[in-house]
Amino acid sequence: MGLALPTKRPQVAGAASPSTTAGKLAAGYQPAVLKVISYGHGVTRATAIGQYIQKEGVTLETHDARVLATQKAVADEMKEWAKGFDKRRESEDVATFRLSLADEGNAERLAQAVQAGFSGHGFAYRIDTVDDGSSVARVVATMAGHSFVRGENGNEKVNHRFHLTDRRQRDRQFSAPTQAMIAARISEALGIQEEAVSVRPLGEPSHGKAGVVFQLSRLIHDGAAVGTDGAAIASEAAVRQTAQSWDKSLNSYRPRDTMHMILSAKTGEDGEALVRAARGFLHEQFPDHKFAFGMHADMAEEGGHIHVHAIVAVKGEDGQRLRAGPAQLREWRALYAQHAEAQGMKIVATSAAYRASSQSYGPRDKAIVSAADTPRQGREARDRTYARANPHVIQKARQRINDAKANPIKIPVSARQLQATQAGLQDWRSVAAAQPNNAMASQFNDRMTQAVRSGTIVAAIRDGKGIRMSSDATADQMRENLKEINDTVAKTAAMMNGQTRAEFLRRAGPTMELLAIRTDLKSMQERGLTHISEDQAQQIAGPRAEALIHRAQEIEAAERLEADRARDIRNRAIEQEIRDERAGSADPTSLEQVAQDREMVRNAESNAAKEAREAQAAGEAARALAQNPSERLDPNMVKGERLEELQRLQSRSINTSPVDGEEPESQKPQQQ
Repeated sequence: MGLALPTKRPQVAGAASPSTTAGKLAAGYQPAVLKVISYGHGVTRATAIGQYIQKEGVTLETHDARVLATQKAVADEMKEWAKGFDKRRESEDVATFRLSLADEGNAERLAQAVQAGFSGHGFAYRIDTVDDGSSVARVVATMAGHSFVRGENGNEKVNHRFHLTDRRQRDRQFSAPTQAMIAARISEALGIQEEAVSVRPLGEPSHGKAGVVFQLSRLIHDGAAVGTDGAAIASEAAVRQTAQSWDKSLNSYRPRDTMHMILSAKTGEDGEALVRAARGFLHEQFPDHKFAFGMHADMAEEGGHIHVHAIVAVKGEDGQRLRAGPAQLREWRALYAQHAEAQGMKIVATSAAYRASSQSYGPRDKAIVSAADTPRQGREARDRTYARANPHVIQKARQRINDAKANPIKIPVSARQLQATQAGLQDWRSVAAAQPNNAMASQFNDRMTQAVRSGTIVAAIRDGKGIRMSSDATADQMRENLKEINDTVAKTAAMMNGQTRAEFLRRAGPTMELLAIRTDLKSMQERGLTHISEDQAQQIAGPRAEALIHRAQEIEAAERLEADRARDIRNRAIEQEIRDERAGSADPTSLEQVAQDREMVRNAESNAAKEAREAQAAGEAARALAQNPSERLDPNMVKGERLEELQRLQSRSINTSPVDGEEPESQKPQQQ
């Protein structure tokens, strides 16, 4: 069956439509809904998406105007598409390993071996005693990591990655270079032969943050594990927190071959018009890409709306790949709205900020909640197991759906969001003034006014604009100003209802709490107090100070451990140099060995000195924060990545106002 390809968008007949987005919404237009649901890799996934679109007897129309009416036709089509798919596999990001040392049954030595062998990687481990009384370590570690090598300008950070042997081998091992690197690290740190180190993978590696959660959950099943920083990992909450902290360092990669997207309209719209609009949009936006699409009408699991599902090949015939970022999605949404309007549909492209809308959830959320509430036929056991293991995921999905249904006013928190909301308010004011009897215009005028007012207040509190909370303000001035802020927030909240009020207070509350902490600390400073006890810090700053002090102590312990290890390596290098000098002769080989020993000693001494400086700085930082958590860390004290992280944590949790005109990074408006 052949279908005519669209040429250009037809013009809409009849009266001119309203000129502004607000005017169109007030006239009954609906927001354009275009969502990228997922990306897929491989022919199996592409076929599954195509056959899902085909359910309930729906036929698929292709980029070249062919109709796919059977599941076999879809499978055959995807096999053709697969010829252009990415041949790479998704990255192996995290795995579990077994580490043991020959003739070493000491758990403490084994812990040192883990820390040396997996240094620069995210890792967690548990040490178990086996039947013969010896100790073995089970280690979950990221494949991506880094090390430091001596360069012209001192130690330089070098990224690397662990590699395993080919997937097709039944018993996979570390590649030879990776095995040698780990063994050499442990040998150097513990002063043992490399041959005494045994390390091998257990099971298959996993991909992404979900893979980290899986591997860590399996590790702690029989007991608590120890993390990179020495902290215990004993609960699912700790597992998720660890996975989150490792996420950015995974350097994860997953090929994208197909994109699954939805173009939606409310029930009651002309389905044929929606199909024509989708056809025109897809041909205009993706002229060099293969695609197939079909319409689902009034499906309960999709909100009762009519939808066009489309699967698009990510790589085009011209070799270009699709990259659907926020700006690109806005352009696609606008183009879809143009095609829909050209087909006589009342659809307009708009943004959530333009309507102060909190409606943000997707089919994945609905699928998660649906499977938890009503396990799917034939997959009951799997769905129930997932629900028991991931209650937090289900709860968050359920919350997003409930929030979207209630649609409380969205508080603009970034400068860009506030600017878009202010622009929307101007349009709605104009429409409300021109159409005083239009209920929707009046409703959105009130809604946008509240959004702008609350967003402005939150931004002012957060950024310190117009607030006398700087370092030269007195405690009385800060206290009076805090009272004014409280009054303003209370009056604004009183004009709101339900979830909108709760969201506003949630946004304003933490910053107000920090301003109150700063006021109390300023008052103590004026009374001549330069140090406070941990009990006083707990009373003033609560869990924030306690967490900050605890993290500083963890960092101090980790830095001292690394300093001790570096000192041991230096001492062994010196001993080896002395032995070679005593045993050496004047032949070239012996002289070369002595020269290599001296270079190794220089490097070991340099590294030991660096680690000692960082350990000393960590100790000073821990003592300084224990005495006064609010006192900013001396920049000259901050040496190394861990103390930089501690400095950022202190800025977020205690210091809230700029000092001497400086604006902390954590307080700057973020792009969202």
